[in-house]
Amino acid sequence: MQNSKFVTVHSTNNQADLAVIKSLLNISGISYFIANENFGTLYGAADGLTLMDIKVVSDEAEEAKELLKDFINPNKNKSSE
Repeated sequence: MQNSKFVTVHSTNNQADLAVIKSLLNISGISYFIANENFGTLYGAADGLTLMDIKVVSDEAEEAKELLKDFINPNKNKSSE
């Protein structure tokens, strides 16, 4: 993984969404890291102010996008009632 290329599959400023996303990636065994995850803590609670990038190994990007499709395109995946 040290020489792996990481790509951004999604960005969010919502800590609750991030917690769910991290759980999904962990359960699926997808290698990832979150860029800017702790940046908001520099100035106290800043939930919603810092955009955090979810980056995965490029070989796992399509799998991650499929797994996170409800976060990436939330309205596209809802059926109309």
